[in-house]
Amino acid sequence: MRNADETRNLVSRKDKLTAVMKEKEIKALVLSPSMDMLYTTGFNTFQGERLLVSVLDASGDIVFIVPKMYEHEVRGKAIFDRIIAWDDSQDPKEILDLLCHEKGYSEGAVAIEDTMWFNIFEKIYEAFKGARFIKATSVIGELRKHKTTDEADKMRKSSELADKAVARTIPRIKAGMRETEVRDILEAELKMQGMSSPSFETIIGSGPNSALPHYTAGDRILQAGDSIVMDFGGVHQGYCSDMTRTVMLGKATSEYREVYETVKEAQRKAIEAVKPGVKASEVDAAARSYITAKGYGDYFIHRTGHGIGMEVHEEPYISNISKSILQPGMVFSIEPGVYLPGKFGVRIEDLVMVTETGVEVLNKYTKELIEI
Repeated sequence: MRNADETRNLVSRKDKLTAVMKEKEIKALVLSPSMDMLYTTGFNTFQGERLLVSVLDASGDIVFIVPKMYEHEVRGKAIFDRIIAWDDSQDPKEILDLLCHEKGYSEGAVAIEDTMWFNIFEKIYEAFKGARFIKATSVIGELRKHKTTDEADKMRKSSELADKAVARTIPRIKAGMRETEVRDILEAELKMQGMSSPSFETIIGSGPNSALPHYTAGDRILQAGDSIVMDFGGVHQGYCSDMTRTVMLGKATSEYREVYETVKEAQRKAIEAVKPGVKASEVDAAARSYITAKGYGDYFIHRTGHGIGMEVHEEPYISNISKSILQPGMVFSIEPGVYLPGKFGVRIEDLVMVTETGVEVLNKYTKELIEI
């Protein structure tokens, strides 16, 4: 059940969303189970073949159309004005037809959840004949990327717990362990710190695997001389953390030290560039230009960062093609990396939040080179 603060937050979000909808002349916002539905109404579940949607009207009314098996749960968790529950003897498209006729949704723009399954969208498409469909991101995205004070506090705590988990994991890493063993230790530590789950599939890349940016974890056995990239995060009160630390198992070579220090300095320069009014692309350029100047530009093969909150990847994206302008309340990663195929990779990642005057780094765990 929701508490009073959660209810106030949801009502405030609904009011902001309806204001945006009126401004953009959007008649309805139709959401299927997703983080957008959770953010807007307080309820979420897994996607299924049965029609389960919330419809936020520009007037501020929220109507849920749900299978009867979900009715009690929605009543306990969601904010709503009306629930229309249906059973398997009914065709939910008829409910959509009636709602569309009642509200006149076929005569304007309707925003649709970006990740909605096609079999659900097809029913809406057929019922809301004549409507102009647009992505829900155009309505919700702008709100979700600006964290409120409460959301910012949850993001700080989530990052603090991730810091503690990695601090307890690194001293336990030894040659002869498998990557999956390190993953299991780290994920257990996340849970010990109070995280409800990992926020994404944990990456433990050792040796040549550390040069694969989105490798996960396998049966490779750790050996002396391995670079070990640990990219991980957890969920705290619905908000994700995401950080990366790279450690050396044994003594680092001069080449490794050069790459490590290059990445660390590139990250520092990118963080230093963060402030209100700066283009996200300028932050990317701060890291990328430094790595390029050091001769490793061809080996920095992904964007510098991504927004994060209820989902691990959200707006704004910190890339050279981003059009985003940084504003207070935005939270995103700064994670430059250098990946030398077949040899090793290094990535260092922190979450940062744009403040009124500059930047706050949410992760506090050391970025100095660690030799285990």
